[in-house]
Amino acid sequence: MIEVTQPEADRVAEVMGVKSDQFVAENLEKGIGQRMLMNAIPCRFLEVLSCTIYADRFAGCREFPALHLPGFTARYFTTRMHYARCPIIFNVLEALKKELCFFTPVLPVSV
Repeated sequence: MIEVTQPEADRVAEVMGVKSDQFVAENLEKGIGQRMLMNAIPCRFLEVLSCTIYADRFAGCREFPALHLPGFTARYFTTRMHYARCPIIFNVLEALKKELCFFTPVLPVSV
């Protein structure tokens, strides 16, 4: 979930050539306290692993996948949800597996 501010929504709406209200209605959800949220998986602005609004993306997208922020273990489930679609997450988790000597165990085969 990415929180979107009104100025961010206004900026992207302008780039897309639509009114801000239309952009919000078609692309965002209203959360608690009228917070606007980008809650689509995969993101509706993602095309062939590229962001179509990259230069104007939301602040939460700029920090994605937030591997540099504290509390990684609390966000692990969400991080794993994006493992197959985000090259950054894939590469970081694969590197962590090597560094931590994490290998999938091979079960013995009964003869």
